[in-house]
Amino acid sequence: MLTIIVDGYNFIFNSYFKFRFKSDELQKLREKTINFLSKYYNVKRNKVVVVFDGYNTDEPFESKYNRQNIEIIYSKKDEKADDVIVRLAKSITGSLIIVTNDNDIRRRASGSSCSCLDVDEFIRLAENIIAQGISESSTVQGGYPRGIAEDGEEEECEDGIAGRRGGGEKKGNPRRLSKKERLKMKKIKKL
Repeated sequence: MLTIIVDGYNFIFNSYFKFRFKSDELQKLREKTINFLSKYYNVKRNKVVVVFDGYNTDEPFESKYNRQNIEIIYSKKDEKADDVIVRLAKSITGSLIIVTNDNDIRRRASGSSCSCLDVDEFIRLAENIIAQGISESSTVQGGYPRGIAEDGEEEECEDGIAGRRGGGEKKGNPRRLSKKERLKMKKIKKL
């Protein structure tokens, strides 16, 4: 089963909610986020966990609850959502995707067997899945989400040539994605 961990406030501030708002409207934006993710869940039934910062609260414990089939976690006092996400990433076994634009989370979670998606990329994929689920009530056409080629090409891998021994030319199929990218594509197909 695929688990998707969403960096809540990163999702809100970097997604389609890119407009100025007052702090009292933040609750409405959290509701919009939960509603969007719930629509995705209703089509694909993948486990979705949203983690929000509770850093500046007086809560001594992490709070968890389910709403519209989405698990919502607020971090405890003096703990950032980033720490909760990394801890979850290291404890979850199986397929895992983290949705965030935060490079620190990506770096820290890279030790676990998870893939990371940009917020915009996830929204694009999820919107297509929701639209197809509403119109067709079936799986993604051909097994590939729209915007992802059948050969799996999507974004450049951060792994460069610099770490290779020998300094010679790379052997093997030049069109084949790296092992890390193939694993990421496999997880994206489960989306």
